[in-house]
Amino acid sequence: MFLNIFTCKNLNNSMKKILDLVKNYENTLKKIESKHLKKEEELKLKLKEAKHHLHQIRIYVRTLSFENTQEEITFFKKIKPSICGQIKFFKIQLSYKAEQPFVSIEKQKKYILKELRLLENKKKRNQSFYRYIKQEQTSLDDKYFVRGNEQLALFSQSDYADTDPEFTTSHDLLTCEVVTYELLSTYFKQELYCLSNFEAGCYNTIDNNSIAENFTWTASKTDLVELIYALKVTGAINGGDTQIKEITDVFGKLFNVNLGNYYKTFGEIKNRQENQTKFLSNLSSNLILKLEVDDF
Repeated sequence: MFLNIFTCKNLNNSMKKILDLVKNYENTLKKIESKHLKKEEELKLKLKEAKHHLHQIRIYVRTLSFENTQEEITFFKKIKPSICGQIKFFKIQLSYKAEQPFVSIEKQKKYILKELRLLENKKKRNQSFYRYIKQEQTSLDDKYFVRGNEQLALFSQSDYADTDPEFTTSHDLLTCEVVTYELLSTYFKQELYCLSNFEAGCYNTIDNNSIAENFTWTASKTDLVELIYALKVTGAINGGDTQIKEITDVFGKLFNVNLGNYYKTFGEIKNRQENQTKFLSNLSSNLILKLEVDDF
């Protein structure tokens, strides 16, 4: 997260439940990521969890009397914006995935550059506040991040349906924009970097999730290990000079599969009583059958 809430200091006991809820939220995101789902499915789950946890936090905050002004400022300056910013980030990523043009790399790069320009233009409209947050200034915190401030109506909240006065200050949603800007800026620059490297022929720099969305290994992991070792020992990859770990890592990323202890798997292949190379034999048999059928 752009604003890591666990770096917040001097929090009293009344904030413990909020921090527990946020910790649970972050752990949930990690669990989702560990499943290695397709990117759109992962984003949808993350968005669902972010909304769910924010709602839980809202319920608690509406019944909570902060022990002091600093607690209230900490929540509305750091904790709430970190989740709200991610909610918007997930939404925009989903839209980007849906609208992303499947055209030439050059046109995709132009599309991303356009998105980056839009981000920068939005940032410029609130440049002084962005600087205030980025430089971790505090002089106006009691005006920006305490509820009941009359300035609330002066700031547009058009990007958010949520303007609950018990859960909103004059600038917390604008802080969400700063978080979203940081996340999106990094994301789009990474996408641009990947496309540039792909265009130059550096395929290994392509985002792993993007690759794994298109290819799924549907045979067993043991079959894949058998194939990898066959490619290694026959010198089919870099003349045999590439280490087995490097080849395994590439195939693991390509098919989004964790091959675990592949040395142990190779040992199990060696110990087979019959047909040690049964996957390779099956490949050969099926290809021969295809060649025979195509002859007619």
